[in-house]
Amino acid sequence: MSKKSRRSRARHKTRSSPKRLAVKEVSQRPQSLPLSSKPPPVAKSTVTMAAELADRYKYVLSDLRRSVVTAAVLFVLLIVLYFFLR
Repeated sequence: MSKKSRRSRARHKTRSSPKRLAVKEVSQRPQSLPLSSKPPPVAKSTVTMAAELADRYKYVLSDLRRSVVTAAVLFVLLIVLYFFLR
């Protein structure tokens, strides 16, 4: 069975009548919040966050080091070739 073309699909979509959504009005009184005995959450210190990020993205540093070493070797190679072929 052949696949319907996009044009025929689009034509069928525009012919259907849009459905109207019923809107319910909800009247609620604002509820008072119960007092909690829990202390507010304590934010993590920046030292632990930095250590967590360093541990999480350890592979990035190794890839970055490898890229820098490769770039340095190619740069030195270009300089050597410049003087050698000159």
